[in-house]
Amino acid sequence: MTPRYAGASVEGMKETRIGVCKVCWAGCPIEVTVEGGRATRVTGDRESPLYGGYTCPKGRAMPDAHYGPQRLLHAQRRRPDGRFEPVATALAVEEIAARLQSIMDRHGPEAIALYPGNGNLSNPLNPVMGAMFIMAMGTFPDRFFSVQTIDQAGKVIAQALHGRWMAGPNPFETAETWMLVGANPVISKMGLAINPGQAIKQAVRNGMKLIVVDPRRTESAVHAHLHLAPQPGQDPTLLAGFLHVILEEKLHDAAFVRDNARGMEVLQRTVAAFTPAYVAGVTGLGAEQIQLAARTFAKARSGCVVTGTGAHFPLHGTLVEYLALCINTVCGRWVRAGEAHSQPHVLLPEVTIRAQPLAPYQPWDASIKSRVHGLPRTVVGAPTGTLAEEILRPGKGQVRALICCGSNPMVSLPDQLRTARALESLELLVSLDVEMSNTARMAHYVIPDRMSMETPAVTQFSESMKYYGMWTGGFEQPYAMYAPATVEPPAGSDVIESWEFLYEVAKRLGRQLTYYANAAGTGQHWDKLPVAVPLPLDRRPTTEEMFEFMCVGSRVPLAEVKRHLHGKVYDELDNTVLPRATDCSAMLELADLTMMAELAAIHAHGGSSAAPTETYPLLLVPRRANDFMNSIGRGSAVARARHSHNPAFLNPADLIRFGITAGDLIEIRSAHGEIRGIAQAEAKLRPGTLSMTHCFGPNPGEAPDVRTQGSCTSRLIDSNAEFDPVFGQPRMGAIPVSIRRTVPSDSRPAPL
Repeated sequence: MTPRYAGASVEGMKETRIGVCKVCWAGCPIEVTVEGGRATRVTGDRESPLYGGYTCPKGRAMPDAHYGPQRLLHAQRRRPDGRFEPVATALAVEEIAARLQSIMDRHGPEAIALYPGNGNLSNPLNPVMGAMFIMAMGTFPDRFFSVQTIDQAGKVIAQALHGRWMAGPNPFETAETWMLVGANPVISKMGLAINPGQAIKQAVRNGMKLIVVDPRRTESAVHAHLHLAPQPGQDPTLLAGFLHVILEEKLHDAAFVRDNARGMEVLQRTVAAFTPAYVAGVTGLGAEQIQLAARTFAKARSGCVVTGTGAHFPLHGTLVEYLALCINTVCGRWVRAGEAHSQPHVLLPEVTIRAQPLAPYQPWDASIKSRVHGLPRTVVGAPTGTLAEEILRPGKGQVRALICCGSNPMVSLPDQLRTARALESLELLVSLDVEMSNTARMAHYVIPDRMSMETPAVTQFSESMKYYGMWTGGFEQPYAMYAPATVEPPAGSDVIESWEFLYEVAKRLGRQLTYYANAAGTGQHWDKLPVAVPLPLDRRPTTEEMFEFMCVGSRVPLAEVKRHLHGKVYDELDNTVLPRATDCSAMLELADLTMMAELAAIHAHGGSSAAPTETYPLLLVPRRANDFMNSIGRGSAVARARHSHNPAFLNPADLIRFGITAGDLIEIRSAHGEIRGIAQAEAKLRPGTLSMTHCFGPNPGEAPDVRTQGSCTSRLIDSNAEFDPVFGQPRMGAIPVSIRRTVPSDSRPAPL
């Protein structure tokens, strides 16, 4: 197909092409200035009907990422002496397939695992094909380790236990109130892909009362009506306290609960102990703050409570998400019959949307246990927190080969030293990446992937993300866009897309790949089941053919979407939600036994997180930066100029308390490990808290330079000490730490 560059200005060899940024899932439409076949500038597409010209620093830095010296353009093969040598990508594929076959012959297919990461966003086919590859091996989901189980798997688990409201939550755009718990969409883009900062400003101007729960006054909290900064990790207690106030003061929607939910009495008995005074003692907030937040939310006519990574990292993410769902249900914060569907389908299948629940179910099978920790099999895939141990632990099922597709476990997994030992012990480690990342530097083969501007884009993937937990993706408007690749890879390069690599390896192994297309659901919550499309073995499909498979049965044909260069809002579609079906008996669950038991145990413990002690007086919490996504993009010169390291942010009062000055080199120690950091003042951070961005630092054994590389915070986290009993995510937030000044600095940045 001829790329659609129509409508662009052309000045000699200089032209503007319309594409989609895929550095993160937000998928912002972009204008790409192309000179001599190379992208030289990226800005937001000013003619986009939805995004209005928005893009972020990550997107604008794409030309540097595509053409910078860090870009990997040829496959690399590790030599016996540890150095890398270039190898033709096709030959690397042949050698990798042969080595995988040898491992399977000796140890079975369960010895091969795959770990897709956020780098897969360069093409939405990639993560789906990763799952299909492991299915073809016959070992899905046990050998499919995804970022979901190390990030916010609790969203899917909680949704299963509570039930899913088919018509979706109240839309943000018209809500009277909104509560963000450990979520910062201005930076993370979650739930607000379309210019999140402006969206929040406009909503507040329209009268929304925004409530932000975060130990830091984040970028999203700048315009908040209320900002609550509890002690990190105590979100379950705080949300239970909100429920106590709402139910005690009868602020709930009794009619909605009567018609659509069960378990109200048990829920009310369980949260009875979470009085404002008790919750204040655990969280460090004032009782009046807790009451005001609960009343503000419940008395509004519309709104939603949503959670983010910050609330999921401190171990009890499933319970936090479950309590958020319960608050939304008791307050009736779901789209009703006669209203517009808040997550309408365009490239997803045609589905009749009703104002009714999809029944709760148990999203795990306790009869099938993992080798490590005896965890049950769940709908979210293998427990990624156990991946290093699955590699190191001998016996049947030991992982001996790992394919990392756009993932960087050397800095993203907890316990970096254990992860390093695990990856070093593998018979085969393959890294599909765009640069020699921490993980790539340890691999036997590094396969160069195409980058964002070098692949086409379609918004079907963004639509479908709504099924993976509340406020994880989707559009509130019936919007869709397709865009071709805006540039080709640099001349002389030898790159291959991740999905193409997996296809070629599966073909050489004699495994039939079946693409499950246009999946409209997850677990047992399906609006419509996917369509099975066996891929041909005699030839590799084109990316365009795969996009046709992806959108098979879509409400609006992909061919029609392609007609609109800048995307389109399909206002002509009828998105009115129909009433509950007469034969629907499903009810939302407010008192799941597992969740109520976990909440009771937290109360008995006096909170859900370790409190600061004399030995470890601070709590470490994660944060994100707007210039890169986890480790993606950190290697570019533009990103390094802004963030050469990940500062250790502390409240100015804590700097004084520990005798530290901004710019000092400090030692940060947990019960598990230690790192170095550069102290930086941040008055917006709750006292007693240390905040650092993750995915920085060198590998073990590499020369450390904190000021130019930062430090890997995962060295402070023990992957085996505490973990979720269902999907195995270790505690990755609210980590007790100590600090001390080690070497004074002559260069001290000014406090923020």
